[in-house]
Amino acid sequence: MSGRRPGGARRRPMLALVAALSGVLAGALPVGWPGAPGPAAAADAVAPAIRVLIDQVSPSVLRPGQDLTVVATLRNEGAAPVENATAGLQLYRMRPASRTELESWVTGAGGAVGTRVASQPALTIPAGGQVQVALTLPAARVGLLDQPDVWGPRGLAVEVIGSNGRRLGVQRTFALWQPDEAVAQVRVSLLAPVTGVAPGASATDPASPADEDALVRAVEPGGRLDALLTLAAADRDVELAVDPSLLAAATAAGGRPAAWAAGMSQALTLRSGLALPWGDPDLAAVAHAGTPDLLTAAIGLSTATGLGGAPARTDVLWAPGATVDRSTVAAAAAVGAQGLVVGSDTLQATDAVTTARTDVVTDSGRVAALVPDRLLTQLFVAPDRVEPGATLATTVQRLLAEIAVLAHDGAPGTHGVLIAPDRDWTPSTQLVTALMSALRAAPWSRVVPVSALLGGADEGTEREPLPQSATSGAELSPDEVRSLAGTRADTLAFATAIADQGILTAGLDQQVVAPLSVAWRADPAGRSRLVRAVVADTQSERAGLSLAPAPDLNVISASAPVRFVVRNDLSVPATVSVRVLPRKACLRPVHSDPVVAEPGASSPITVNLVAAANCDVVVDVQLVGVDGLGVGQGVQFTARVAPTIEDVGTVVVGALLAIGMLLGIVRTVRRGQSVRRGARRADEDAPPLPVLGGEVPAARDGGDA
Repeated sequence: MSGRRPGGARRRPMLALVAALSGVLAGALPVGWPGAPGPAAAADAVAPAIRVLIDQVSPSVLRPGQDLTVVATLRNEGAAPVENATAGLQLYRMRPASRTELESWVTGAGGAVGTRVASQPALTIPAGGQVQVALTLPAARVGLLDQPDVWGPRGLAVEVIGSNGRRLGVQRTFALWQPDEAVAQVRVSLLAPVTGVAPGASATDPASPADEDALVRAVEPGGRLDALLTLAAADRDVELAVDPSLLAAATAAGGRPAAWAAGMSQALTLRSGLALPWGDPDLAAVAHAGTPDLLTAAIGLSTATGLGGAPARTDVLWAPGATVDRSTVAAAAAVGAQGLVVGSDTLQATDAVTTARTDVVTDSGRVAALVPDRLLTQLFVAPDRVEPGATLATTVQRLLAEIAVLAHDGAPGTHGVLIAPDRDWTPSTQLVTALMSALRAAPWSRVVPVSALLGGADEGTEREPLPQSATSGAELSPDEVRSLAGTRADTLAFATAIADQGILTAGLDQQVVAPLSVAWRADPAGRSRLVRAVVADTQSERAGLSLAPAPDLNVISASAPVRFVVRNDLSVPATVSVRVLPRKACLRPVHSDPVVAEPGASSPITVNLVAAANCDVVVDVQLVGVDGLGVGQGVQFTARVAPTIEDVGTVVVGALLAIGMLLGIVRTVRRGQSVRRGARRADEDAPPLPVLGGEVPAARDGGDA
């Protein structure tokens, strides 16, 4: 019901004036947010004799015409009984304008407790005992205006006063006022990480008994993974960011882990899910080592596998730790990530308005950073850290009060906030479902998936800058990460030499990314052992192809054949060739034709060495696959190069003669013919030419002598 009286529309101008005057007067009077501590503030800081626990605020969002009822438990934690005490319901009617003022009310920093609007006197509470009271504020005495833009939180408290007038205990919370009108909404997303225990104590046995025991403990009642599954089944609006390798490991383990995996897969079919890169690799460690191929491989595995057999979005990454640096964000952009969930100490807003999305431009591209709201996340994780002594009822009211203030700060439909607990979160289903239900019911909030936040725009919130470098002592060292990347690259190159590459590459990426898991931050020593085991294991798989040692030799001609022998200890044929790389220019580099080395046999490969000058030279010989990458341990030998004079001289003299002949022809053509060289034509009347060495004959009659 609206609760409006007949003729209310005609009274609105007058009520608006009253509201404005109330605001002016309120500015002239002491108020509770913010302000210096008043006389009652000291009482809030003193350990109370009575602990007040607000069990219920009904309705959670109060509308005109509704009564407000608050149920509280009063617990006497003192050694003496309390007699003739009074429980009072206090309402502070000024609307807080910021989240800072909300905090001021909860802590009692301003000293105000509002006006008493209901009470229950003559209470007796025995030592160590408790009583429950219900305090009701009738609708007629609420005293809040039914006007536009007055919706939102108001201070609410239950206070216990002793017979001497001294405060014995108090708990503060909020009433949430909502007149009958449309309001701005904040988009809220809850993203829960579903990641596993350290993925393996050894490369050869990733499902070792110790790891399987840890997985079983996590899926048993009370375990972290069991709590996440219970929450996922209870509330479909809880979005999940899942490591697909966890589902695979649980399925393979059988028993209770397999049942958990089946339940989680079923829960994922009822919602949009995000697939983290396979094994949940430490994005910061990969970024600091400069090895994006490892992250690309992990994303590729998740893309191919999906979640529970269903496709899932793989372009949202989750950085480890509270602080994320610029290189880590750049690494996410380099592999094509559209979104990156950052830590709670990164890109925090410098003003009162907290929003989720902010675009970060790096040298590798642009990525949308999703910044969790620190306080709202804590309300879902550990509300008593936000408000000591918080109850389920006060946590719900605080959450809605925070969202209402955010909604007041922004234009309709613009604000978006993210709630994202850390990877070690063991959720309370009762708490989370109550908070999610409150968000769905409140007029100023709307629960949306993370994709809705990514689909929005950067709201321009002023933020702290990203640090250039922020490393954690728990992350894998760059050298260890590079060793994993190097052994992967070597194995992939080696596989190109054999027809059935899957023999070597099947499971390679899963094996190499396993030590990168964020879960291994809890056991750095075990992680280092795993890195060494992975590198040694992959190296042993590449030991099947080798070159026989090559003896030193003499090259006494311009071209000389040299025979090498390749040994194939693999179970399949391999296509290889030999690359000869002299360290001096007197011997030219050469590359042999490929040959097929049969399994379990030695195969010869002949290479023609070409000499250009006399020298002694060290020669490196590599065994390479079809793509030219090394596939086995190389060998080295020394060559004494002394091509014969005939071989070298013939080539040189022949070249000089050819050049001389060419120059002679060119010179003759350029000089042309002369009177003393070449053919000549005599005139018919001219005297005949003399015989060579003779005299000129007499002239004809009529001619000149």
